[in-house]
Amino acid sequence: MSLQIFILGTLSEGDRHPYDIKKQVMKPLDGNVTINDGTLYYQFEVLAKKGLIRKIEVVQTDNRPEKTTYGITEKGRKALEEEIYAAFQKFTSAASLYSSLMFLDKVDKQKLSYLIREAVARLESRIRQIEESDPELGSIPDAKRTAVRLIIDHADESIRNDIRWLRKVLEQLNES
Repeated sequence: MSLQIFILGTLSEGDRHPYDIKKQVMKPLDGNVTINDGTLYYQFEVLAKKGLIRKIEVVQTDNRPEKTTYGITEKGRKALEEEIYAAFQKFTSAASLYSSLMFLDKVDKQKLSYLIREAVARLESRIRQIEESDPELGSIPDAKRTAVRLIIDHADESIRNDIRWLRKVLEQLNES
């Protein structure tokens, strides 16, 4: 849903055609991310079929393919808000929230703050589980114990990093 969030969020700020949105995504990422045209246009089709966006205008110029400009519907605005909330509720990684971060001005800050605090609490619970599982390493053969320790250490550090990052998001949200 990340690309759909980006499309809906962008259209919530003004009517655009898919190529404009592709350029908007690509420019700040300096070519580090590519979006397949087929995927992009397919997402526009999906959103239009759901009634979240609508065609505004089709322009045909000499020797150029036609350009269809889209706009967001009221149903699309509500879906954007709900999808942003859902992304934070289902938090899996910072990268899974990148599109949502672009449009935090479209949601209720108090509700989102609550969802972020819930995500932090879930991650802190996972850290406690990791810490409590340490004594159980004794049942793992010595040859595997080092590898298991490295995996556990990485998981612990990744979760702690996600918590720090979510707290930064929360801090920024409360300042804006």
